Amino acid sequence: MSNLKQEKSMSSAVFAGSSLLFACIVVLANYTVQYPILNTPLTYGALTYPISFLLMDILSEKYNKAEVLKTLWAGLLLAFIPSLLASEPRIAIASVCAFFVSQNLDVHIFFYLKNRFPKLWWLRNNASTMASQFIDTMIFFHIAFLFMYPWEQVIAMLLADFSIKVFLALCDTPLFYVFAIKNKPKITKMR
Repeated sequence: MSNLKQEKSMSSAVFAGSSLLFACIVVLANYTVQYPILNTPLTYGALTYPISFLLMDILSEKYNKAEVLKTLWAGLLLAFIPSLLASEPRIAIASVCAFFVSQNLDVHIFFYLKNRFPKLWWLRNNASTMASQFIDTMIFFHIAFLFMYPWEQVIAMLLADFSIKVFLALCDTPLFYVFAIKNKPKITKMR
């Protein structure tokens, strides 16, 4: 029996708050990705961006796929114009393209793993995030920086960025547990 029966309906307040929070994370990530950390290939965007995946995974654990996707799309729409104002247009466009593909992929992988392995909450949290963040990183850095910097520098930035995202995905596992799993009713099998 799927654990989807335990999902509750998302209230208007949760939808609005989550969409707005997601949009703020996107705008912050788009702004901070323009600044390297201590002259390394790593940017501050790599530290802010993973929070968006944690938010979508928490929502995916509690609500159905359609509601989570609606929240994601609303957040991206809310973030687009502020992202254009907070960052260079190429960064905003690269970000929206990457976010749209990767966050949708994250939600779909998360729900697939949630249905296939309902008790392995840590797997769906980490596997969906890492796989989709790899795609996101590839899309973003190729669109945003490929013709601005030499290819080798773009690859170095991409690898540094993805490495920190993997590390942060693993570090956010306890947060996912606290906010999405800890107080969730146990799955019971139907006869």
